[in-house]
Amino acid sequence: AHFARGETVLINGATGASGRLAVQIARHLGAAKVIATGRHPQTLSTLASVGADYVLSLDQEESALQRALEPHFHEGVDVVLDYLWGASALTLLTGAARSLPGGYPMRFVQIGSVGGATISLPGAALRASAIMLMGSGIGSIPLERLFNATREVLHAAIPSRFEIATQAVPLAELATHWNESGSRLRTVFTMQG
Repeated sequence: AHFARGETVLINGATGASGRLAVQIARHLGAAKVIATGRHPQTLSTLASVGADYVLSLDQEESALQRALEPHFHEGVDVVLDYLWGASALTLLTGAARSLPGGYPMRFVQIGSVGGATISLPGAALRASAIMLMGSGIGSIPLERLFNATREVLHAAIPSRFEIATQAVPLAELATHWNESGSRLRTVFTMQG
């Protein structure tokens, strides 16, 4: 997203493991303001402790969410990291198109689609704004840049004290735990002995 220190970052879907880590990385990289959205109330309540300045629940009427986002867009949001797509992404994109200062170049990075595989985005939202849509995944950036970004995150993990909720499981129990879902914890398989 060509992020620069001092910019404002909005993370849509910050209650997932990747989104929560994105809050921490944005703060580590020098974001002036970090705005986090999500649905899981318990995780939302912890995002300020890892670097979010503002936390907004997605479990509200679209019009209420639009009103909550409007002052942030008026001030300018530089980068949106979208882990959800679907209805919340549509709300963000249309709200940004209406509320960003004229010609403000917001970069919207689409990363995941747990909120829905498609949206019906009015063309006017892009014609009336300087929003740039980008993707993040294999093929969207050269592999060398992806490897370098991964290396930088790993080098920053300990000094910046990045937190990821995990559960350690012995590798011998792989078959039992492989298909577990619904947990907010990331499973880490460990070797014993």
